[in-house]
Amino acid sequence: MAKISVTLQKIVYALVFCLLLPLLLQYWARHTSEVVRLPVPPYPLVGALLAAAGLSLILWAMHNLWYRGGGLPMNAFPPQHFVASGAYRLCRHPIYTGAVMLCTGTALYAQSPGGLWLVSPLFALLIVAYVVGFEREVMAKQFGARPMLHYGLFSLPPDNGHEAAFSRRLLLGLKVWLVWLLLYEAFVWLGVPPDAWYSNGAWDEVVPLWGFSVVFYVLLYPWAGLLPLWLRQNHQLRGFVLDVFYGIALIFYCYLIIPAAVRYGRLPENTLWLRWIALGREYDSAAAALPSFHVFWALLAARYSCLCRPQWRMVWALLAALVIISCLTTHNHTLTDVLAGMVAYWAIRYRQPIYRALLRVAEYIANSWHEWRFGRLWLINHGFYAALGGVCGFLVLAYLLPQYLWAVWLLGVAGFIGAGLWAQWVEGSSALLRPFGYYGSVFGIVLAGCLIAAGSDLGGWTLLGAAALAACPIQLFGRCRCLIQGCCHGIPTDMPGIRFFHDKSRVCKLAGWQGKNLHPTQFYSIAANFLSFFLLWRLYRLQMPASFIAGMYLILSGAFRFVEESLRGEPQTPYFLGMRVYQWLALASVLAGILFTCLPSAPLFSGSLPAGWPLHAIAYFVLIWCVYGLDYPNSTLRFSRLTQE
Repeated sequence: MAKISVTLQKIVYALVFCLLLPLLLQYWARHTSEVVRLPVPPYPLVGALLAAAGLSLILWAMHNLWYRGGGLPMNAFPPQHFVASGAYRLCRHPIYTGAVMLCTGTALYAQSPGGLWLVSPLFALLIVAYVVGFEREVMAKQFGARPMLHYGLFSLPPDNGHEAAFSRRLLLGLKVWLVWLLLYEAFVWLGVPPDAWYSNGAWDEVVPLWGFSVVFYVLLYPWAGLLPLWLRQNHQLRGFVLDVFYGIALIFYCYLIIPAAVRYGRLPENTLWLRWIALGREYDSAAAALPSFHVFWALLAARYSCLCRPQWRMVWALLAALVIISCLTTHNHTLTDVLAGMVAYWAIRYRQPIYRALLRVAEYIANSWHEWRFGRLWLINHGFYAALGGVCGFLVLAYLLPQYLWAVWLLGVAGFIGAGLWAQWVEGSSALLRPFGYYGSVFGIVLAGCLIAAGSDLGGWTLLGAAALAACPIQLFGRCRCLIQGCCHGIPTDMPGIRFFHDKSRVCKLAGWQGKNLHPTQFYSIAANFLSFFLLWRLYRLQMPASFIAGMYLILSGAFRFVEESLRGEPQTPYFLGMRVYQWLALASVLAGILFTCLPSAPLFSGSLPAGWPLHAIAYFVLIWCVYGLDYPNSTLRFSRLTQE
């Protein structure tokens, strides 16, 4: 009977990933192509070749798992033997890599804007979330540390001082530049967005145009392009590749959320140097400029050149300075672009100290529990953060629905009522007392939105789209409450984390992990909501449909929460079919989001805060602090207690 059950699970698994998932992606791409109205490069043959290469990689990897691993390509049912050869010699996840190539190539071949610009990137993001949030844990149970110690030809080298083979340096250099070039050219192809603003300032008007400086501008390409070949030690090569990919993530994220462009001036003379500048602009874009990648590459190349040839330190510094100056004197970048490029470089250069400093702030908040006692009533400080997030969300809703403050109030109240009822139903116990659950607030707001839409002239999608924008700041600041209370905490880790010491923290009371270094899952959620908010706000500024904004929120939230939930260590979290219940809910959130993005609706209203909004905001702030921070510890009434002695 157990054998039949496992066989049935494998059949269902195969049907989901080999049949239903491709059909879902095809449906998603077809129904969003009318919304994602972006130009597609007219290269269907390239798409066909990319899709064929992706399919070949998938089949090759499946063959390796079947014949060398003694099992099926199913991470929920891993093979008997770990496979590190064949397709797995190239990279750790050839099946997923091939799937992304197949999805992207098919979209390019079909000339599908939805498939190319929406489905393929989000499919890649969801795969990463699935690997980090589920597969990595399953593989570790089956094969121990071996999967993480496997280094393919295109994988990062180990962090040691051994010499890196020339072939590895060449392949990683090709990987770095190919990824950067494809993403950069994607932004070049899209051109200047309709909501662009120009970063040219008064200072840029007085910067001289020096045509000869284009020599230094162009010199960066061979300098940075050949740099990986100079990095002979593994730790140097690893550091360079990591810096590049973190820089790519940061700068391209800025391109997504900041619609900045450069207003190119007319080139006055027809000289060789100016023709060179004009030729470069034909293959570049005025949009992909802030922050300046040229500045980032110049500073990065100077740093790693100093590691290779420290005796030429002054030469590298001078060369980087000339490249940066040439960005201004060729009029290819503005001063704002250049300064932003410097900030981006320093953020990547010192990302670890910055991250540790942020964790120290999070740890300080986590151990800052304080209550004010007024007779039998206690007012706990963690309610302040819930109120701060609540009032930020309230103001976002009021900005988007200025004529419907009554609806804003109803959505806000429905959110915390749903959160309280959900937590009592899913997690309720005498030890937890009065918890609040995120998914309860989602269901409460959706239900309230439907009721409001049924009884007024407000559209349901308008309400849900506005609520999606408001949800990010609510969660962002609300997670600070989680830090103090100790809920939603992580599992022990050797990575940089945070420690909880206060006796009333749930980490100490329920999990018994006082003083242990834990994954800062609350901080992960803060970062995810921070990043998501600006993406959603950009969609709002582009006048995307409200249903699309609501769907994108559910997709991003579901993907991030799937990973976050895999790192949480609350002992009361229920499991179902090998995963935490909240991971299943995160998957449901993603599926609902996909459906929402396919449905038509009108864009959100143009925003403006209504008259009298400060009084409403203060009243809502006080209400939320009382709901989330007011405790009556000696009461026996339900929902009255947040703590117990």
